[in-house]
Amino acid sequence: MYGGPPRNNGMKKKVKDIADIQIGYQFRGKVEADPNGTYKVVQIRDFEESLNLNLESLSKVAPKGDMTRYIVKKDDVLFLSRGQRNYAIPIRTSLESTIAASYFFILRIKTAVVLPEYLAWYVNQAPAQEYLRNIARRGTHMPLVPLSAFSDLEVELPGLDTQKTIIEISELQEREKQLTKDLQEKRFRLVTSMCLKAARKKEKKG
Repeated sequence: MYGGPPRNNGMKKKVKDIADIQIGYQFRGKVEADPNGTYKVVQIRDFEESLNLNLESLSKVAPKGDMTRYIVKKDDVLFLSRGQRNYAIPIRTSLESTIAASYFFILRIKTAVVLPEYLAWYVNQAPAQEYLRNIARRGTHMPLVPLSAFSDLEVELPGLDTQKTIIEISELQEREKQLTKDLQEKRFRLVTSMCLKAARKKEKKG
């Protein structure tokens, strides 16, 4: 029994009050790529470590039926409901005839009090993540966050200007993290190269 969504003393709304939620398309079996498909599908593998969507990796598919409710649009938020990491990703690029796989919840903002990027940021923070871990169903398969419980997650909502500032700071932090990682990798390669060079160098005989 979980203790309920995280609360705060400011303005707050449940996810279901600020966004329409739709489960992604359920394929029969594994996703089969079709070069002649009329749709593209967003899968876990299409996100980079930084959670940016790699448009080049999207597979074409030929699903049957009406895909209208599964379509992913710019300013939607995708939430990964299965697995050990339940993160949210804002869609910042216009997509053409693109659907989401069933392990994603498609969140479409329906109110002017929240920005898509802020909603994704908040879902990825510690209070929300703790709530999600507590509500996730665990059995023989991978953990699953139920849609009904996810929709009750309460989101702290500061003003839009504050939301924009939070997003900007978060993006700067991510860029700094990536630059630091790149620098560490370059330093590692440099030191390794110097050590190998030293190992191969013949010592002068006295």
